[in-house]
Amino acid sequence: MSDIRLLGPEDLPLCQRLERDRGWSTDEAKWRLMFEVGEVHAVDAADGDGLAGCVVVTCYGDRLAGVGMMLVAGRYGRQGLGTRLMGHALQVAGGRVVELTATRFGRPVYERLGFRPVGSLTITMGPMQGTACSPRVRVASPEDHAALLKLDAEVTGADRSKALTGLLARAERTVVTDGGFAVAWNAGPHRVIGPVVSPSEEAARELILAAAHGADRDVRIDLLDAYPGLRSWLAKLGPVQGPAVLPTMVHGARRPPGDRGRYVAPILISMG
Repeated sequence: MSDIRLLGPEDLPLCQRLERDRGWSTDEAKWRLMFEVGEVHAVDAADGDGLAGCVVVTCYGDRLAGVGMMLVAGRYGRQGLGTRLMGHALQVAGGRVVELTATRFGRPVYERLGFRPVGSLTITMGPMQGTACSPRVRVASPEDHAALLKLDAEVTGADRSKALTGLLARAERTVVTDGGFAVAWNAGPHRVIGPVVSPSEEAARELILAAAHGADRDVRIDLLDAYPGLRSWLAKLGPVQGPAVLPTMVHGARRPPGDRGRYVAPILISMG
């Protein structure tokens, strides 16, 4: 098996092809964001046919890293490649705390490498009814961005300004309230709402409704554990929950840094 190499945006078609091999389908806009603010590492297939596997590492300052998109082609399964890629991802992360969202198949690999479960994530997507703007929520202006970045750093315990600045530049709608914000951006068939930071469940509902307002496509929001009542509330508005709740895991600490009690939704599952 060849060495692990760093990919560039020109390799995006190879990543999408590897995804299709595993039955995944991530929109190109999400891949481009991952290439822009993170690093995509991969192993070329020994038979010369595309990639054998890949993993995405996104470092946030010197305290935190998110890992995702750990994929191994079906014909290279059960050969230790997933463990090798994740070991490499930990090396890239250095001494940072590493967090990820696990699949049923990936969790055993992560646990062997020292990851521990710390929470859960629920994928929800579909048409959304009843979107509206509360008088307590307003559309953000560029003057709000510095305060938004500071609030995100408090909640996640890391400097994610590079990722969020890139995201804000492509956002369809960013809304703020006192102590909270939500970013909505279009990726293929979905308006993705995330990240979302909120001081309360009531404010989270208002932020989500305002972020979804005017969407011309289905909404996707990946809910973390901050306010569990949001899951049943959102289901009544139309978005359907995924087939399984996914565990969130951490390596290098007992729990992720920051005040995660206010962290409602990530940027992406693969980025934290």
